[in-house]
Amino acid sequence: MKSIVDLIPREPITCFWEITDACNLRCVHCEADAGKRSPDELDPDEALALVDGLANAGTEGVMLTGGEPLLRADWPAIASRVTERGMAPTIITNGLLVDEDRIAEMVDAGVVGLSVSLDGDEPVHDEIRVGPRGRSKGSYRHAIAAIERGAASALKVGVITQIHRRNLHDLERMCSQIADLGADVWQVQICMPLGRLLRLEREYVLETSELPRLTERLARLIEDGAVTIAVADNIGYYGPHEPVLRGSLGGPRAFWTGCKAGLRVVGICSDGAVKGCPSHPREFAAGNVREEPFETIWADRARFEYNTGFREELLEGGCAGCSFGSLCRAGCTSMAYAVTGTIYDNPFCVQRVSERRGEPPDER
Repeated sequence: MKSIVDLIPREPITCFWEITDACNLRCVHCEADAGKRSPDELDPDEALALVDGLANAGTEGVMLTGGEPLLRADWPAIASRVTERGMAPTIITNGLLVDEDRIAEMVDAGVVGLSVSLDGDEPVHDEIRVGPRGRSKGSYRHAIAAIERGAASALKVGVITQIHRRNLHDLERMCSQIADLGADVWQVQICMPLGRLLRLEREYVLETSELPRLTERLARLIEDGAVTIAVADNIGYYGPHEPVLRGSLGGPRAFWTGCKAGLRVVGICSDGAVKGCPSHPREFAAGNVREEPFETIWADRARFEYNTGFREELLEGGCAGCSFGSLCRAGCTSMAYAVTGTIYDNPFCVQRVSERRGEPPDER
């Protein structure tokens, strides 16, 4: 019997590429634990060769991230090559280095999108996004200025927010603020216990019991329409608001059909390691572009067996026997692995929380 995975056209449509580990902040929730530049970072020629490999494999959008991607001196050359090869580059940044000159460089290089991280009001944001020596003032103001500069340019501007315990109460105000700043889209995701946050999990990571109320609030904000909201893959799963959450970008109202890591999404580390998802730990690496071309790594679906070879009987714990198991495949693999040590059991699921509370199943 075919799995839903067999029905998904397998192409690396979206690539998240950490072009450097260097960063001018030491954010407490950084999944990559970024800071210092890796001595194994791809050199300029290797980086351009990787761009060609991505294009040859059918990639459409390349998200240049880090670390802080603007700390890599040749980022304009990388972005320009992405554009030349017919793909759409986006810069994901903390905003500290986004002045008018950088905006002009992005436009000249063909960058189509600027995504800036914003994690709450000024005290909360600055508490999270601290400098190398612990200084915490100013990162919020730089982020706001970056969003405003981007919105005044030809770039499509996104705001990325990690939802955590210290901004959970503030989402409605943030939505209004982001709309007023002129952003095109607000991407929301929940903090995962990865990287630096492993040391601060209790202070930031939500309880699973908070998920139904969170999805209800997000659905209301989506329907209010002040700003387009993109709900990330680690939020939701088959609650009453699932069609609104999954249809938030204006497409047909749909439902979660499982993690796309290694199917439609790929992550590249600064040293050339290839993973299905940028949030996956290193043990998920399928190869390295220093050793073989990207196209060769991607073409070998067996290297992404955790998704390409999914079988429902692999599900464990609370996901085993779930009526949505064959579609959901335990939700976000990164979250599942972070909290249970397996990608086949994920307690961060609205349906699962609702069933535990004895609420009636969703009927659509």
